[in-house]
Amino acid sequence: MKITIVGAGGNIGQRITREAANRAHELNLITSKQVSDFQLENTQNVQTSRVDIFNTDDLAQAFSGSDVVISSYAPPHDNNDQLIEASKSLVQAAKKAGTRLIVVGGAGSLNVAEDLLLIDAPNFPSEYKSIAQAHLTTLQEVYRPETELNWTNVSPSAYIFEGERTGNFRIAEDTLISNEKGESAISMEDFAVAILDEVNASKFLKKRFTVGY
Repeated sequence: MKITIVGAGGNIGQRITREAANRAHELNLITSKQVSDFQLENTQNVQTSRVDIFNTDDLAQAFSGSDVVISSYAPPHDNNDQLIEASKSLVQAAKKAGTRLIVVGGAGSLNVAEDLLLIDAPNFPSEYKSIAQAHLTTLQEVYRPETELNWTNVSPSAYIFEGERTGNFRIAEDTLISNEKGESAISMEDFAVAILDEVNASKFLKKRFTVGY
């Protein structure tokens, strides 16, 4: 299977890339990094290229021939709303290329109680409000109204960290996953496993799902 990964050089993108490479997929990495920077054991079917995410035509050309596109694009810290416009470009490019799109979303849009989203909870950190709101707006205004494209939005737990690949985690749709102590967490490595599992399973077409312990 040919997979294009947008933002492959980021923290989450590198884990997605490594997991996909370990599963012997053919990889098209959209990143400023070189193939050698990823230190992949299987580099025979990996290529990299630079593409402006806001240039929809170039993006569609880069997506051509891909079975699925996975995006872990992150906007600049000082302009989180760029996520919204970038997501519109991703959707249009994927439609032009005739491919499936899986995108990394945010945890703030997950339900923590009836009629209460995580972003609106009293203890939600103020420093993450802006990016959480951008992800929420993108989910509500870009992805959920989209009926033609086979999209999937994947939300991490409240805390995503550099850790281990265990392969043991839980899946839910719109509700934040927490353990018996009320902790909501997932390693980037297991988050990547869940995303690559979804590539094969296609359980959440035109839906959002979340991953947690």
